Amino acid sequence: MDLSLTDLWLPILLSGVATHIASTVAWTVLPHHKPEFKGLGATEEKLVDLLQADQVGPGQYMLPYCNDMKEAGEPAFQEKQRRCTGMLSVYDRPVNMGAAIFKTLAFFLVAAFVIGYLASIGLPRGAASIDVLRFVTTAGLLAHCFARFPAVYWFPQKTAMSLLDGAAYAAVTGLLFTVLWPAAVGA
Repeated sequence: MDLSLTDLWLPILLSGVATHIASTVAWTVLPHHKPEFKGLGATEEKLVDLLQADQVGPGQYMLPYCNDMKEAGEPAFQEKQRRCTGMLSVYDRPVNMGAAIFKTLAFFLVAAFVIGYLASIGLPRGAASIDVLRFVTTAGLLAHCFARFPAVYWFPQKTAMSLLDGAAYAAVTGLLFTVLWPAAVGA
């Protein structure tokens, strides 16, 4: 009998919820993400005042910014790049914690669903535990670690601790699928 996604509803649901809980713990309890963010000190107030005075609206801003690649080759632009480069995100309102929590849970459930889908077409019912663990954990690594790299190459940010988190989420997913993998028919 072929394996279907309905056979995997429990590991999909539990791994989605478990990775969400692991993410919550990683960001609220564990200290490893704290060094990724710094305050601007006294400069923060000056920057906020400047942004308000210039009525800078919500959006993502590049520092320095150029309209086209021709401008990027100009000496004035290159001098600006030597002085400071970065991105600034200005939000239109404070983060809505409830909506952010819901969207994060939805992401983890969708990731678990897609991982379950891959496992359902890649592994048979009653597959060896080591095969389930290897397959699902590898799919989890792809989902939770590696998809972010193209953006990181263009918009540098610290990634080591997020990769550690992603590996933990992949391991949790792999273990839950392994423990709850459907047995072979007649076994």
